[in-house]
Amino acid sequence: MHELSIASYLLESVEAQAQELGAQRVLAINLVAGERAGIVDDALQFSFDLLTPETLAEGAHINVRRTFMRFHCAPCDCEYSPKVGNFSCPDCGAVGQLTADGTELLIESIEIET
Repeated sequence: MHELSIASYLLESVEAQAQELGAQRVLAINLVAGERAGIVDDALQFSFDLLTPETLAEGAHINVRRTFMRFHCAPCDCEYSPKVGNFSCPDCGAVGQLTADGTELLIESIEIET
């Protein structure tokens, strides 16, 4: 369950930023997570909730925006997200070049109360 270690990192990062901004509390954390990052939203929120009592982030909600693996097909000059197990271009069948691997995990923003 790697969500607990991610939740710990989130809490540490968000609390530091919130304190720097003079926040009274953190309302929400907005994440960008690739489809291949292996994040289970409910498990991440549960883990985060275990760590946050008596912190600025107690009760904060984690919002996850998913990104997907992307390829560029040179023969037909199109962008596409592959189907599971098939990396071929849906238009011409060529295998495109990977442009985004779908493994990112970033804190996009935090919502605070001052």
